Amino acid sequence: MRFGVHMSISGGMEKMARAAIELGCETVQIFSRSPRGGKARPLDPRDVARMKQLFQEHDIGPLVIHAPYYLNLASADEDKRSYSIEVLAEDLTRAEILGADFVVTHIGHRDRDESDGSQALRRVIDSINEVLGRYSGPVKLLLENTAGQGRELGSHFEELGKLVHMFPRDRVGTCFDTSHAFGRGYDLSDPEAVDRIFPAYDRLVGLDTLEVIHLNDSKHPLGSRKDRHAHIGQGGIGLEGFRAIINYPGFGPDMPGIMETPTDTPTADADNLATVRALRNMQYDGGQEG
Repeated sequence: MRFGVHMSISGGMEKMARAAIELGCETVQIFSRSPRGGKARPLDPRDVARMKQLFQEHDIGPLVIHAPYYLNLASADEDKRSYSIEVLAEDLTRAEILGADFVVTHIGHRDRDESDGSQALRRVIDSINEVLGRYSGPVKLLLENTAGQGRELGSHFEELGKLVHMFPRDRVGTCFDTSHAFGRGYDLSDPEAVDRIFPAYDRLVGLDTLEVIHLNDSKHPLGSRKDRHAHIGQGGIGLEGFRAIINYPGFGPDMPGIMETPTDTPTADADNLATVRALRNMQYDGGQEG
Protein backbone atom coordinates (compact mmCIF):
# COMPACT_ATOMS: atom_id res chain seq x y z
CA MET A 1 0.00 0.00 0.00
CA ARG A 2 1.20 3.50 -0.88
CA PHE A 3 0.53 6.02 1.89
CA GLY A 4 -0.37 9.68 1.66
CA VAL A 5 -2.59 12.41 3.06
CA HIS A 6 -5.09 14.96 1.84
CA MET A 7 -3.02 18.09 1.18
CA SER A 8 -3.99 21.75 1.02
CA ILE A 9 -3.47 23.57 -2.30
CA SER A 10 -3.36 26.97 -0.62
CA GLY A 11 -0.37 28.65 -2.21
CA GLY A 12 -0.47 26.57 -5.35
CA MET A 13 0.35 23.12 -6.69
CA GLU A 14 4.13 23.39 -6.48
CA LYS A 15 3.93 24.39 -2.81
CA MET A 16 1.60 21.45 -2.16
CA ALA A 17 4.01 19.06 -3.91
CA ARG A 18 6.97 20.29 -1.88
CA ALA A 19 5.00 19.83 1.35
CA ALA A 20 4.08 16.28 0.26
CA ILE A 21 7.75 15.49 -0.42
CA GLU A 22 8.76 16.83 3.00
CA LEU A 23 6.18 14.57 4.64
CA GLY A 24 7.37 11.56 2.66
CA CYS A 25 4.05 10.99 0.91
CA GLU A 26 3.87 8.19 -1.66
CA THR A 27 0.47 9.33 -2.93
CA VAL A 28 -1.57 12.52 -2.46
CA GLN A 29 -5.20 13.66 -2.45
CA ILE A 30 -6.31 17.27 -2.97
CA PHE A 31 -9.32 19.41 -3.83
CA SER A 32 -8.79 21.04 -7.22
CA ARG A 33 -10.98 23.98 -6.14
CA SER A 34 -12.42 25.47 -2.99
CA PRO A 35 -14.65 22.85 -1.35
CA ARG A 36 -16.91 25.64 -0.09
CA GLY A 37 -18.26 26.56 -3.53
CA GLY A 38 -17.86 29.31 -6.06
CA LYS A 39 -16.22 29.34 -9.45
CA ALA A 40 -13.01 27.33 -9.71
CA ARG A 41 -9.81 29.30 -10.23
CA PRO A 42 -7.98 28.63 -13.50
CA LEU A 43 -5.01 26.27 -13.15
CA ASP A 44 -1.62 27.88 -13.78
CA PRO A 45 0.15 25.72 -16.43
CA ARG A 46 3.65 26.51 -15.07
CA ASP A 47 2.61 25.71 -11.50
CA VAL A 48 1.02 22.44 -12.64
CA ALA A 49 4.07 21.48 -14.71
CA ARG A 50 6.39 22.03 -11.74
CA MET A 51 4.13 19.92 -9.50
CA LYS A 52 4.16 17.09 -12.05
CA GLN A 53 7.94 17.26 -12.30
CA LEU A 54 8.36 17.09 -8.53
CA PHE A 55 5.96 14.16 -8.23
CA GLN A 56 7.79 12.29 -10.99
CA GLU A 57 11.20 12.94 -9.44
CA HIS A 58 10.04 11.65 -6.04
CA ASP A 59 7.81 8.81 -7.28
CA ILE A 60 4.63 10.25 -5.76
CA GLY A 61 1.42 8.90 -7.24
CA PRO A 62 -1.31 8.49 -7.99
CA LEU A 63 -2.68 11.98 -7.50
CA VAL A 64 -6.31 11.78 -6.38
CA ILE A 65 -8.81 14.64 -6.59
CA HIS A 66 -11.70 14.81 -4.14
CA ALA A 67 -14.83 16.51 -5.46
CA PRO A 68 -16.46 19.13 -3.19
CA TYR A 69 -18.64 17.73 -0.41
CA TYR A 70 -21.64 19.88 -1.31
CA LEU A 71 -22.40 17.90 -4.48
CA ASN A 72 -25.64 15.90 -4.46
CA LEU A 73 -26.05 13.72 -7.53
CA ALA A 74 -29.32 12.39 -6.07
CA SER A 75 -31.09 15.72 -5.56
CA ALA A 76 -34.70 16.00 -6.74
CA ASP A 77 -34.07 19.73 -7.18
CA GLU A 78 -33.06 19.94 -10.82
CA ASP A 79 -31.01 23.10 -10.33
CA LYS A 80 -28.96 21.51 -7.52
CA ARG A 81 -28.51 18.27 -9.42
CA SER A 82 -27.55 20.12 -12.61
CA TYR A 83 -24.97 22.14 -10.71
CA SER A 84 -23.53 18.96 -9.15
CA ILE A 85 -23.21 17.41 -12.61
CA GLU A 86 -21.50 20.53 -13.95
CA VAL A 87 -18.99 20.73 -11.11
CA LEU A 88 -18.17 17.00 -11.21
CA ALA A 89 -17.60 17.02 -14.98
CA GLU A 90 -15.41 20.09 -14.58
CA ASP A 91 -13.43 18.40 -11.79
CA LEU A 92 -12.73 15.41 -14.05
CA THR A 93 -11.40 17.80 -16.70
CA ARG A 94 -9.29 19.66 -14.12
CA ALA A 95 -8.01 16.32 -12.80
CA GLU A 96 -6.78 15.38 -16.27
CA ILE A 97 -4.92 18.71 -16.56
CA LEU A 98 -3.33 18.04 -13.16
CA GLY A 99 -2.27 14.54 -14.18
CA ALA A 100 -4.55 12.87 -11.63
CA ASP A 101 -5.85 9.34 -12.14
CA PHE A 102 -9.04 9.55 -10.07
CA VAL A 103 -11.79 11.86 -8.86
CA VAL A 104 -13.54 10.70 -5.67
CA THR A 105 -17.10 11.86 -5.04
CA HIS A 106 -19.75 11.38 -2.41
CA ILE A 107 -22.92 10.05 -4.02
CA GLY A 108 -25.55 12.23 -2.40
CA HIS A 109 -28.71 11.79 -0.35
CA ARG A 110 -32.39 11.24 -0.92
CA ASP A 111 -34.98 13.95 -0.28
CA ARG A 112 -36.88 14.23 3.00
CA ASP A 113 -40.17 13.02 1.52
CA GLU A 114 -38.67 9.81 0.06
CA SER A 115 -39.13 6.75 2.24
CA ASP A 116 -36.43 4.76 0.43
CA GLY A 117 -33.57 5.46 -1.90
CA SER A 118 -34.86 3.87 -5.11
CA GLN A 119 -35.84 7.11 -6.86
CA ALA A 120 -32.74 8.86 -5.57
CA LEU A 121 -30.51 6.08 -6.91
CA ARG A 122 -32.17 6.41 -10.30
CA ARG A 123 -31.30 10.11 -10.27
CA VAL A 124 -27.70 9.27 -9.33
CA ILE A 125 -27.45 6.90 -12.30
CA ASP A 126 -28.85 9.57 -14.61
CA SER A 127 -26.48 12.16 -13.15
CA ILE A 128 -23.38 10.01 -13.58
CA ASN A 129 -24.38 9.09 -17.13
CA GLU A 130 -24.63 12.80 -17.88
CA VAL A 131 -21.23 13.44 -16.28
CA LEU A 132 -19.69 10.67 -18.40
CA GLY A 133 -21.35 12.16 -21.46
CA ARG A 134 -19.65 15.49 -20.78
CA TYR A 135 -16.23 14.06 -19.94
CA SER A 136 -14.69 11.25 -22.01
CA GLY A 137 -11.05 11.42 -20.89
CA PRO A 138 -8.91 8.92 -18.96
CA VAL A 139 -9.65 10.05 -15.38
CA LYS A 140 -11.76 7.51 -13.50
CA LEU A 141 -14.68 8.55 -11.29
CA LEU A 142 -14.75 6.84 -7.88
CA LEU A 143 -17.90 6.51 -5.76
CA GLU A 144 -17.20 6.60 -2.03
CA ASN A 145 -19.04 4.56 0.59
CA THR A 146 -20.74 6.60 3.31
CA ALA A 147 -21.48 6.28 7.02
CA GLY A 148 -25.23 6.45 6.39
CA GLN A 149 -25.80 9.75 8.16
CA GLY A 150 -29.33 11.02 7.71
CA ARG A 151 -30.47 10.22 4.16
CA GLU A 152 -27.03 9.41 2.66
CA LEU A 153 -26.83 6.87 -0.13
CA GLY A 154 -24.10 4.28 -0.60
CA SER A 155 -23.50 3.13 2.97
CA HIS A 156 -24.44 -0.52 2.32
CA PHE A 157 -22.17 -2.62 0.14
CA GLU A 158 -25.24 -3.91 -1.69
CA GLU A 159 -26.36 -0.42 -2.64
CA LEU A 160 -22.88 0.71 -3.67
CA GLY A 161 -22.45 -2.44 -5.74
CA LYS A 162 -25.74 -2.03 -7.59
CA LEU A 163 -24.75 1.52 -8.42
CA VAL A 164 -21.17 0.99 -9.61
CA HIS A 165 -22.15 -2.00 -11.75
CA MET A 166 -24.36 0.27 -13.86
CA PHE A 167 -21.27 1.83 -15.46
CA PRO A 168 -18.22 0.69 -17.47
CA ARG A 169 -15.43 -0.56 -15.21
CA ASP A 170 -12.84 1.58 -16.96
CA ARG A 171 -14.79 4.76 -16.21
CA VAL A 172 -16.34 4.31 -12.75
CA GLY A 173 -14.94 2.56 -9.69
CA THR A 174 -15.06 2.86 -5.90
CA CYS A 175 -13.23 4.41 -2.97
CA PHE A 176 -13.49 2.71 0.44
CA ASP A 177 -13.44 4.89 3.57
CA THR A 178 -12.66 2.94 6.75
CA SER A 179 -14.30 5.45 9.11
CA HIS A 180 -17.48 5.52 7.02
CA ALA A 181 -17.67 1.72 6.91
CA PHE A 182 -17.12 1.48 10.68
CA GLY A 183 -19.82 4.08 11.26
CA ARG A 184 -22.23 2.01 9.15
CA GLY A 185 -21.57 -1.09 11.24
CA TYR A 186 -18.75 -2.94 9.49
CA ASP A 187 -16.45 -3.90 12.37
CA LEU A 188 -13.00 -3.12 11.04
CA SER A 189 -11.58 -3.10 14.58
CA ASP A 190 -11.58 -6.92 14.62
CA PRO A 191 -8.90 -8.52 12.39
CA GLU A 192 -11.02 -11.64 11.95
CA ALA A 193 -13.97 -9.49 10.88
CA VAL A 194 -11.71 -7.74 8.35
CA ASP A 195 -11.16 -11.16 6.77
CA ARG A 196 -14.94 -11.38 6.28
CA ILE A 197 -15.70 -7.77 5.38
CA PHE A 198 -13.44 -7.43 2.34
CA PRO A 199 -14.54 -10.72 0.76
CA ALA A 200 -18.11 -9.44 1.21
CA TYR A 201 -17.07 -6.20 -0.48
CA ASP A 202 -15.55 -8.23 -3.28
CA ARG A 203 -18.75 -10.24 -3.71
CA LEU A 204 -21.16 -7.29 -3.56
CA VAL A 205 -19.11 -4.43 -5.01
CA GLY A 206 -15.92 -5.93 -6.43
CA LEU A 207 -12.35 -5.44 -5.28
CA ASP A 208 -11.60 -4.91 -8.96
CA THR A 209 -13.59 -1.65 -8.70
CA LEU A 210 -11.58 -0.47 -5.67
CA GLU A 211 -8.92 2.10 -6.60
CA VAL A 212 -8.38 4.17 -3.41
CA ILE A 213 -8.73 3.54 0.32
CA HIS A 214 -9.28 6.37 2.78
CA LEU A 215 -7.53 5.36 6.00
CA ASN A 216 -9.40 7.17 8.77
CA ASP A 217 -10.09 6.09 12.34
CA SER A 218 -13.51 6.91 13.82
CA LYS A 219 -14.27 9.18 16.76
CA HIS A 220 -17.68 7.52 17.11
CA PRO A 221 -18.48 3.89 17.98
CA LEU A 222 -19.34 1.06 15.64
CA GLY A 223 -22.68 1.55 13.90
CA SER A 224 -23.07 5.18 15.02
CA ARG A 225 -23.80 6.27 11.43
CA LYS A 226 -21.68 9.34 12.13
CA ASP A 227 -18.72 10.58 10.13
CA ARG A 228 -16.03 12.06 12.37
CA HIS A 229 -12.44 11.08 11.68
CA ALA A 230 -9.82 10.31 14.33
CA HIS A 231 -6.06 9.79 14.20
CA ILE A 232 -4.95 6.31 13.18
CA GLY A 233 -5.17 3.97 16.18
CA GLN A 234 -6.87 6.55 18.39
CA GLY A 235 -10.48 5.80 17.51
CA GLY A 236 -12.89 2.91 17.37
CA ILE A 237 -10.98 0.95 14.72
CA GLY A 238 -7.67 0.97 16.59
CA LEU A 239 -4.19 -0.20 15.65
CA GLU A 240 -5.02 -3.89 15.30
CA GLY A 241 -7.83 -3.07 12.92
CA PHE A 242 -5.58 -0.90 10.77
CA ARG A 243 -2.84 -3.48 10.78
CA ALA A 244 -5.33 -5.96 9.34
CA ILE A 245 -6.68 -3.47 6.77
CA ILE A 246 -3.28 -2.27 5.57
CA ASN A 247 -1.96 -5.80 5.15
CA TYR A 248 -5.11 -7.36 3.71
CA PRO A 249 -3.76 -9.73 1.01
CA GLY A 250 -6.41 -8.72 -1.52
CA PHE A 251 -4.84 -5.27 -1.87
CA GLY A 252 -1.90 -4.81 -4.20
CA PRO A 253 1.30 -3.00 -3.16
CA ASP A 254 0.31 0.08 -5.18
CA MET A 255 -3.12 0.54 -3.56
CA PRO A 256 -3.29 4.20 -2.41
CA GLY A 257 -4.02 4.52 1.31
CA ILE A 258 -4.84 8.18 1.91
CA MET A 259 -5.53 9.73 5.29
CA GLU A 260 -8.04 12.51 5.90
CA THR A 261 -7.26 12.61 9.61
CA PRO A 262 -7.41 15.74 11.82
CA THR A 263 -4.64 18.33 11.45
CA ASP A 264 -4.98 19.50 15.04
CA THR A 265 -1.22 19.61 15.72
CA PRO A 266 1.69 20.74 13.53
CA THR A 267 2.95 17.14 13.26
CA ALA A 268 -0.41 15.39 12.88
CA ASP A 269 0.06 14.28 9.26
CA ALA A 270 3.64 13.14 9.88
CA ASP A 271 2.56 11.23 12.99
CA ASN A 272 -0.24 9.41 11.16
CA LEU A 273 2.08 8.55 8.27
CA ALA A 274 4.63 7.15 10.73
CA THR A 275 1.90 5.04 12.35
CA VAL A 276 0.70 3.41 9.15
CA ARG A 277 4.26 2.85 7.91
CA ALA A 278 5.02 0.98 11.14
CA LEU A 279 2.01 -1.27 10.50
CA ARG A 280 2.90 -2.05 6.88
CA ASN A 281 3.97 -5.64 6.19
CA MET A 282 3.34 -6.73 9.78
CA GLN A 283 1.61 -10.02 10.53
CA TYR A 284 -1.73 -9.55 12.27
CA ASP A 285 -4.02 -11.71 14.36
CA GLY A 286 -6.44 -12.45 11.53
CA GLY A 287 -4.06 -15.10 10.29
CA GLN A 288 -2.90 -13.38 7.10
CA GLU A 289 0.38 -11.78 6.15
CA GLY A 290 0.94 -8.68 4.06
